[in-house]
Amino acid sequence: MKQIAEAAGVSIATVSMALRNSPRITAETRAKVKAVAESINYRPDPLIAALSTRRREAGPRGLETIAYLTAFPSREGWRQNRFSPAVFDGARARAAQHGYRLEHFWLREPQMTPRRMADILVARGILGLCVAAFPEVVPQFSFPWESFCCAAIGYSMARPATHRACPHQFQGMQLALNQLRRLGYERIGVALGKRVSKIVAQHWIASVLLFQYTYGRNAATCLVYEESDRVELRKWMQRHQPDAMIVSDIALLDWIREIGVRVPEEMGLATLERYPGHACLDQKPEKVGAAAIDLIVGQIQRNETGLPPDPRVVMVEGAWISGPSVRPAPAKPPAERRCVVAADDAARAI
Repeated sequence: MKQIAEAAGVSIATVSMALRNSPRITAETRAKVKAVAESINYRPDPLIAALSTRRREAGPRGLETIAYLTAFPSREGWRQNRFSPAVFDGARARAAQHGYRLEHFWLREPQMTPRRMADILVARGILGLCVAAFPEVVPQFSFPWESFCCAAIGYSMARPATHRACPHQFQGMQLALNQLRRLGYERIGVALGKRVSKIVAQHWIASVLLFQYTYGRNAATCLVYEESDRVELRKWMQRHQPDAMIVSDIALLDWIREIGVRVPEEMGLATLERYPGHACLDQKPEKVGAAAIDLIVGQIQRNETGLPPDPRVVMVEGAWISGPSVRPAPAKPPAERRCVVAADDAARAI
């Protein structure tokens, strides 16, 4: 650093701040110092740099904390589904591995505003901010981002564009559809709520469309509903006669059985989240939470605050879990099986 300072004609303190992207140094001076550092092949020790940054910028009060921000109507509303608590558990465990603790903050506290929340976090010296999934898609979430190292869970916060971690929903739906097809199912129904479809950025529907393009329109049929409705579900099933179904809302599991369909004797049934006694897609929410923390800790170590110029999306691939609600479909006559194999081969060629 002394060599850089001498070559650039500045003080060692200026070099230190410039290499940390400190806003106290002008952009011109930062660029000059970095150019000199690059010319002599200077590389900082990442562990020492991270420790120095945390001691210098945060002080001892909040440097060990990462904020987990929720915005459900009630403080614990995010715990009412199966996905969000598992994400939190995964994030908390990974934060502990990095030497941090995860603390929940509720954005809808009485008299709370995004600016006041930011002021509270800054006053406590908290740099890391994990924005949990919202109950609805938020087109634009206004928050004072400049003081924080941020990452979001999923796509429910559409804007601004920040680093985010999410399940690989497109891959997950493809996996579920293909698993059912391998088991012999030919008319797969997919029931999705519009709200959930928006939260996953329509990736599930896009995956169904690709499946239809690959295997034919009747290979998969999608019911997209505004609100769960037993009558609408019954009529749709009577019209399309699916031999297997994938549902996003576990409330539909009992409804399908109440309609009189025997599972799995008459129809296979799978869910898009882990659910006991059913074949399902495991979206690995714990891994999603861990990935978000990794994104945040990396920014803390590099002293990168504010909205990133090049946001990254880390997608965690899902896994298929077999269950008693799905079983291999009855064997087809040899000629019919040959047609299916030929179609599979043609799809792979495409």
